[in-house]
Amino acid sequence: MKIVRQLEAEDLAQAKDLSQNILDNWDFMTWHRLLADEVVLSLRLGSVGIDGIDDLNAVGGNLQVEGVEDAIRVLNSIYDDIKRGLCITTEIVSGYDVALLGDLTLESTKEGDAVNSWPIVIYMEFNPEHRICVLTIAVVDLQPLSNAIRSAAQIGAQSAA
Repeated sequence: MKIVRQLEAEDLAQAKDLSQNILDNWDFMTWHRLLADEVVLSLRLGSVGIDGIDDLNAVGGNLQVEGVEDAIRVLNSIYDDIKRGLCITTEIVSGYDVALLGDLTLESTKEGDAVNSWPIVIYMEFNPEHRICVLTIAVVDLQPLSNAIRSAAQIGAQSAA
């Protein structure tokens, strides 16, 4: 039993090191080195409204593509906007899964419009070859979460009364 746990711990440590290495060297690696051939890229940026992506605008801000070439085409079209406005605040690493939590701030292209900011999650799943096989970039709508917390607090207050 001790040997199995030691192997599990070593596997987890290796996966964490792999994930951290990729995160540390993200800007220095090509998409072809980061992404698996069979990668699935999902974007859920509906409320952001990045104007530079025709495909994304056509589907209401939600897009899913499969395969490295389509994923690279989409990532190249949004990467500069996302990188410029992205602030990662939390990294969650569990085995070969990584979730990055943060904030995405984009300046409006229209003069006089306010700067907009959204909570964002970037999820990456790595395959055994150490490449990203699932990549999801999503803006998080906090309204349902805050409504659920408010409702639970009200129910708790009513039960205590």
